[in-house]
Amino acid sequence: MHKRYPEWLAFTLNNRIRRYLEPPDRLISKLGLGATDVVVDFGCGAGFYTIPIAKVVAKTIAVDVSLRMLEKTASNAKKNQVTVEALMTDGKEVRLGDGTIDLILLTHVFHEVADRPKVLSEFLRIMKRSGRLAIVERTRGGPFAWAGGPPIIDQTEVTQELEGAGFTLAQVVSYGNDSIVIGKKP
Repeated sequence: MHKRYPEWLAFTLNNRIRRYLEPPDRLISKLGLGATDVVVDFGCGAGFYTIPIAKVVAKTIAVDVSLRMLEKTASNAKKNQVTVEALMTDGKEVRLGDGTIDLILLTHVFHEVADRPKVLSEFLRIMKRSGRLAIVERTRGGPFAWAGGPPIIDQTEVTQELEGAGFTLAQVVSYGNDSIVIGKKP
């Protein structure tokens, strides 16, 4: 497990430079979202993906362990005139109904999750029968690896943890220096 991203660096999570280098719509286009979907952006940070997702789905729930990050997301949602529901939790207990979520997205967050088996169990509980879990993690180095960023994680480790928690592996998509591991309910 990697330490949690510091709140004081929130400005690096949602800014013009990052949007240029890593356009959120590029990832979102790979997720196959529909207008009626309910999406959880788990570990939403300052809302870098939350806000663009909220523009294309029926309901977006921003989840983070940090109240400060959720406040930043709410502020960004208001500026962008989108509605986002906020939920503060570490994922061990998610106050959402059984079978209510179409997609749970974790972008460079899985490595920070403390009790992965418990959190993955909660994800299975809140996902619809047709729901999906998309985990995006850095799986390869890149030209700016020396500058920091998320740690490199073996894609096999993520896959094994998903399957160990009861998910069925649906797909692995290469995405720059990242991999998107998509799990489904069995």
